[in-house]
Amino acid sequence: MRVIFWLIALGIAGLLIRDRWLRMRRKMRGEPEPVQEGPRTITLVVIAIVLVYGLLIGYRIFASE
Repeated sequence: MRVIFWLIALGIAGLLIRDRWLRMRRKMRGEPEPVQEGPRTITLVVIAIVLVYGLLIGYRIFASE
């Protein structure tokens, strides 16, 4: 479980660093920020966290009986 957590944490950190790098390069070239389409990123993160914790709680309740 610890390994999975660290892999996910490194993946998220990598995506954040990549996004910041692309944004910085876009600014240096003078391009405008793209218009975001669809749900905000924080919404997706919150949904994922709630889903994971819900599944873990459900598993513990199911496995304890």
